[in-house]
Amino acid sequence: MPAGPRVWLLLGERQGDNAQVLALGRALQQDLGWRSEIKQLHYDPDCDVPLRDRGSSLIGIDLAVSDALTPPWPDVVIAVGRRAAPASRWLKDQTGGRLLNVHLGRPRVAFNHFDLIVTTPQYALPAARNVTRLMLPIIMHDEAELAEEAKRWEERFRSLPRPWTAVLVGGPTAQLRFDRQVGAELVSLAKTHVGPTGTLLVTTSPRTPVEIADLFERELGARHYLYRWSRQAPNPYRALLKLADDFIVTNDSVSMIAEAVDMTKPVYVFEVPRRPRREGGGITKSIKRYFHRRRERRLLAGLRSDVVDTAYDALTRLGRARPRRSVDAFDRQLYKAGLARPLLPVRDEARGWAPRRLPKEERDMVVAKIRDCLAAKHAGTSEA
Repeated sequence: MPAGPRVWLLLGERQGDNAQVLALGRALQQDLGWRSEIKQLHYDPDCDVPLRDRGSSLIGIDLAVSDALTPPWPDVVIAVGRRAAPASRWLKDQTGGRLLNVHLGRPRVAFNHFDLIVTTPQYALPAARNVTRLMLPIIMHDEAELAEEAKRWEERFRSLPRPWTAVLVGGPTAQLRFDRQVGAELVSLAKTHVGPTGTLLVTTSPRTPVEIADLFERELGARHYLYRWSRQAPNPYRALLKLADDFIVTNDSVSMIAEAVDMTKPVYVFEVPRRPRREGGGITKSIKRYFHRRRERRLLAGLRSDVVDTAYDALTRLGRARPRRSVDAFDRQLYKAGLARPLLPVRDEARGWAPRRLPKEERDMVVAKIRDCLAAKHAGTSEA
């Protein structure tokens, strides 16, 4: 490996999370010349030690099938997701604290275990010395790959009337309900959006239920184009990013939204409805839920922090409170910035668009932040 900081990218088992880590690794190489080494982790599904009790350790990692975590140790480790947090903390311990520990998203433990936490609005993390808040998750397109994919697929789409609206379809999550009823609403709104002249270019994803794909196939007919996700068939997703005139994206995937925004074309967000909130679980869980929801409601309303909010934020920094993931908070920030609009039965063209390559701007900022944090650490300071 050439001279320069040694960077490890810890990958887990979620494709969207891994994409963010890999994008930041490519950006560090492109902008700073720092080479990265991928360390693929596989987790033990039978591990019964709660994440909050794993501390700084390799507990929960299936070491037999994961990449080896052995010297020479890295100078920088980049990880995402709560299951990777114990491993990145363990690596920092092996270096006597010299390693720069960068975590993307929401670590769900005390903030002080990390040199830099890079987060986005849906996690509702409070401000802290080592927290950098972005509007969108980190992505990085390969422009040459996009152009090549567009060239490969354009001939297939050429006979379809423009404008072309790419519909990027995700699927259900722990919080969001994506069933036949929701799918039917999406199809109806999408067809209304393009009217009698435009074309929908629809691509599903690994999380899209079969019944939703069936519904699209039945309702769209031959006039539009549908790609049903498959491991075997070539995927037009990247071609659509380049070729489409505008986008409809389901809000279960913030990464898909970020990739569409990066194209600086109009982006319409289909808001997948929430599942019913869980209740029960005893008095302790009821109290926790009350404060989770109270904080979320106040953040969405844009209210100034009161004494309860301040206490809740302090507990969050200590890893004692865990704000509920709020898709609504993410959507509202997008709309406020003029980067996207909700998909509605009638287009709202009164508001102006503010297209910009915000993902690149934020990625460049994070790269500079990592460079400066590492320089500060090598200089023996505690800046972040």
